[in-house]
Amino acid sequence: MAVRRILLALFFTPFMGGCALLPGRANLDEPVQEERSRYLTVEVDNQNFYDATIYAVRPGLRLRIGRVVGFNKETFEFAWPDLDLRFEIALLSVGSYYTWSLPVERGDQLALTILPDLHLKRPGTVFF
Repeated sequence: MAVRRILLALFFTPFMGGCALLPGRANLDEPVQEERSRYLTVEVDNQNFYDATIYAVRPGLRLRIGRVVGFNKETFEFAWPDLDLRFEIALLSVGSYYTWSLPVERGDQLALTILPDLHLKRPGTVFF
């Protein structure tokens, strides 16, 4: 009985391994393109001296997008589940600032400029 189980296991093992090597789909570019359209892209231009951490926020959700060193530009891509978007800009050792709520759709490309004098405004300030 044990010999029979071993023989069955040895018989089916090559077939199972061969199935894992078969390609699932012929055209893989299409799903990647569709997946990319679900994301928002934001280019952040930090014109301030301080490093900034950028968050996407809404009530009940705060998503860290990335960090931009002072006087640099970075581009980030992220998924956002809502139609409204606010950015939180957390300047290192200064505080956080917020944008107004923006209507967005999937695939949108946004630009966010951090002003050179932002650190002089009171933390918690909402601006355009």
